[in-house]
Amino acid sequence: MKKIQEKILAIFLIAIILTSLVACGGGKDSIVGKWIPAGDSADSLGLEDLEELGVGADGMVMEFTKDGKVKLLVNDKPIEDFFVGILLDFGMSQSEAEEAAKEMAFDMTYKVNGDKISMTSNMDGETETVEGTFKISGNNLTMNMDGETITFKKK
Repeated sequence: MKKIQEKILAIFLIAIILTSLVACGGGKDSIVGKWIPAGDSADSLGLEDLEELGVGADGMVMEFTKDGKVKLLVNDKPIEDFFVGILLDFGMSQSEAEEAAKEMAFDMTYKVNGDKISMTSNMDGETETVEGTFKISGNNLTMNMDGETITFKKK
């Protein structure tokens, strides 16, 4: 059971890292779409750990929607659905898995102003806002937050 908890925690931490690092810009319309971590950014986010759970190199996706929401997708599923699948694989019942995934669920929104981005996440009643800058060059999105640079490529 401890190994299961460690895997779930790893996925959850990656989601939090992605949330906290989303800061870099262009116009609001230009950021809209699906983005996957690129190059060393994928390694620094710990995505190689997810390979054991069947997540490929482009399996973790951050989607910015036109209505100001941010969705995290894993293997083309909302992250909550991915959690349910993993928990079912680890032997939980459907209802237990859905309840556990619901407890881990979070909402994210974003606002863009020029090259500045503000993202707000709400999880279990706690709200956190992170701000930074972003730049889009071709099919690449580069975000800077707290001295760290993360690069994504358009999916």
